[in-house]
Amino acid sequence: MIPPAPDATMTPAQCLRRQAILHAAEQLFAEGRFDAVLMEDVARMAGVGKGTLYRYFSDKETLYFAVIFTGFGALQEQMLHEGAEVDSVGRLERTVRALVHFFTRNRFMFRQMGRDAGVSSNRPEFCRQWQHHRSALLETIAGVLRKVSAQTAPEAPHLRTDAQILLGMIRACMRFDEPRLPPDQIVDEVVHVFLHGVARPTPEPATR
Repeated sequence: MIPPAPDATMTPAQCLRRQAILHAAEQLFAEGRFDAVLMEDVARMAGVGKGTLYRYFSDKETLYFAVIFTGFGALQEQMLHEGAEVDSVGRLERTVRALVHFFTRNRFMFRQMGRDAGVSSNRPEFCRQWQHHRSALLETIAGVLRKVSAQTAPEAPHLRTDAQILLGMIRACMRFDEPRLPPDQIVDEVVHVFLHGVARPTPEPATR
């Protein structure tokens, strides 16, 4: 099982040590393939002994998914509070921005998000937790879309499907973006097309 997040049973020093291990592992998984990341490299970057590392995470796969689930938990928390002070369309824009920048920084998590049928693991506990995190992310996006639709029309009947569509647009842009648009431009394109379609207003003729 994935070790629990820091709680009252951990001392402050243990919480910091676990956080340092997760941060080091996130950097290494972001830079290389799963098979290329060695536990001793994680321990060295985190500034702990290899034995200490194994006291927190029993094997590399456990560490890998702990990084993923911690990252998605932080993203979920950010999205719940992102843009609370702006209107619903502004919150949608900030939500898309949070997703694009998160997946830009964490390409290995982006690849995992593309595995709609589940995670690349034979361990049931990881599959269950992955489905939980993915479902929670979709519910958060659906909540943002609920506020958007409430401004212009009665609530859309298929918000979870709409959330899937929005997430699919982001993934498609990042995976197949031939012009290599910068993240902020991807955000602008996704928000515009999702809200208005591909049509752009006809420019006003220049006056003499």
